[in-house]
Amino acid sequence: MKRITALFCLLALCIPTGLALADDDTYVQIQEMVNDLGGPALQKKNNGKVQACAEKGTKQITITKKNGGTTYKAVYKNCVEYGRQRSGNIMISTN
Repeated sequence: MKRITALFCLLALCIPTGLALADDDTYVQIQEMVNDLGGPALQKKNNGKVQACAEKGTKQITITKKNGGTTYKAVYKNCVEYGRQRSGNIMISTN
């Protein structure tokens, strides 16, 4: 019985922590997309446009607000910046 109680306590601690980490990762991805648009003065100008990455490749970040929600979309094509390579699509919607 003690093992079952210990297992239950361990699961009770791990499951909420895992969800919190997923939320943190989503926030980090959103922040990276916003940063990829540039500073506050450039964000509106660069929204939805294909941009060259610092070293090679391209990125296109689009942020749309609609019906009280926001959609963040990023398309990275062999984008190399600051020692990091990104390829692929990311889409995050919030309410």
